Amino acid sequence: MSKTKYIFVTGGVTSSLGKGIIAASLAKLLQAQDFKVTIQKFDPYINVDPGTLNPYEHGECFVTDDGAETDLDLGHYERFLNVTTSQANNVTTGRVYQSVIEKERRGEFLGKTVQVIPHVTNEIKERMQLLGNSGEYDIVITEIG
Repeated sequence: MSKTKYIFVTGGVTSSLGKGIIAASLAKLLQAQDFKVTIQKFDPYINVDPGTLNPYEHGECFVTDDGAETDLDLGHYERFLNVTTSQANNVTTGRVYQSVIEKERRGEFLGKTVQVIPHVTNEIKERMQLLGNSGEYDIVITEIG
């Protein structure tokens, strides 16, 4: 394949609907057809990562090989696909905002007023495309929520 394709898996406002298992199953089916597939998880919470979240409210976190504390779904992805994931596979709103603020502090916006559009939305797009731009994958599945 010449260009990475993207599939988005979304659900309602309720957590634990099985989006992660559906995304992992879809990825496994595509993998069985010799596509190079990866999955990423986008979570809307403001926390930078789930490491300090109450496991009774959010569930356990999964620690990747690079030490990132991520959503439990990344563990499902690894087991279903027999691959390793990293911090790049898990994005939170908190991490997006943290990155934008760090860029502002370094002067990357040249003194402009930092706003949701375009600065935060550009950061979200960059993170959605990060794995696809690596050239390693035919398909990137993004689970949202």
